[in-house]
Amino acid sequence: MSGYRSLHRETLGKYPIWSLAASATLKKKSSATNASNDWRIFAACGDGIVRGYLVGEKSLEEKGDTLDASACTLTVTTLFLGKEQTVPPESEEEPMVLGCTQVEVARNYVGDDDSAGDLLVASMDLAGRVRIWQISEDADGESSSSSSNEKTTLKALQEFDVEQATGTCMRIVAPKIAGVGDVCVAVARLDGTVACIATGLVTPKATKDPKPAGSILETWGKPGSIAMSLAWHPSKKFLAIGRQDGLVEYLEDKPHRLIMHHTPVRALSFTPDSYLLVTGSDEGMIAIWDTSRPNPALVHHVMDAHNGSWILSLAVMLDSRRFVTGSVDSTLNVWNVGQIDRAMHTFSSDGAVWSSSVLQDPPRLVAGNNKGGLQIYSLEP
Repeated sequence: MSGYRSLHRETLGKYPIWSLAASATLKKKSSATNASNDWRIFAACGDGIVRGYLVGEKSLEEKGDTLDASACTLTVTTLFLGKEQTVPPESEEEPMVLGCTQVEVARNYVGDDDSAGDLLVASMDLAGRVRIWQISEDADGESSSSSSNEKTTLKALQEFDVEQATGTCMRIVAPKIAGVGDVCVAVARLDGTVACIATGLVTPKATKDPKPAGSILETWGKPGSIAMSLAWHPSKKFLAIGRQDGLVEYLEDKPHRLIMHHTPVRALSFTPDSYLLVTGSDEGMIAIWDTSRPNPALVHHVMDAHNGSWILSLAVMLDSRRFVTGSVDSTLNVWNVGQIDRAMHTFSSDGAVWSSSVLQDPPRLVAGNNKGGLQIYSLEP
């Protein structure tokens, strides 16, 4: 069945879900019954833990035409912990509302095959501590764990503190963009700059030893307004930065200053075809910029995309035409860049949507909110 519909809705715990990443499984199972229906979610939670979930989807016959949000099963399979980190005990007390604010995944592979290479998982907490895990391409631990209902505890391969980090903004520099050499993360700092930092890992064909974990390799931008959001260009090693004062910077051969927003820009993303940059801010405005020109230009904007509420998340589909915005108003809007006058569809959430992530195949939207709720939606046209 196709169309925009809710597939799963579940409260994962008392802690907020600050960040999410969706990913295909490392390799397909041999079983023909559900090999193509399994994928994964990584959630950065308010209790400081990153959790890995295996998503199993029912067949089309099993799903039927129901809209009861029960078309998926969600099983926690892996707890990603720091080297000295332990799982906090369950209690009736109010849970910690800060903790792990960011989670990112990327393949450690330099090439065009998005399914090749080990899976890198990176997180950052509010104190600016970055942790890196690596899951082998040959491993199938999450699938095997789901069958036995046992959680795997995985300790960080690398762990380091970033001085003056904001604690809320980090992105992996995807190896297919950076090229052979050190695997790095970009981290926003309190002085307004963005630091490119070595993780202590290298790509498979690197000929030199990795730089020490936590080493600053480059610094981008100038001191000023704090970076609230970061986005990597799909094919080139440069950033778009959304700032607290509403400025959007586009750092290519020379910096470009994109002026439209007047409040913090907490969400932005390039389209996969690299032609457009989409930005969203606290006044509820969406702006779409043409980045294929020598000087990026505004091509569309929506003044009131979420009834004046903050736009907290933004995810772009592989077709480069559709994107999804999540907001404090507990909704997610699906937009088409060619029909930007109104949203194509609106999904409801149980709380403020702090994070969203898109899986391209099958087309799925995952959203997490401040009340610990996680929702999965179909984005099939």
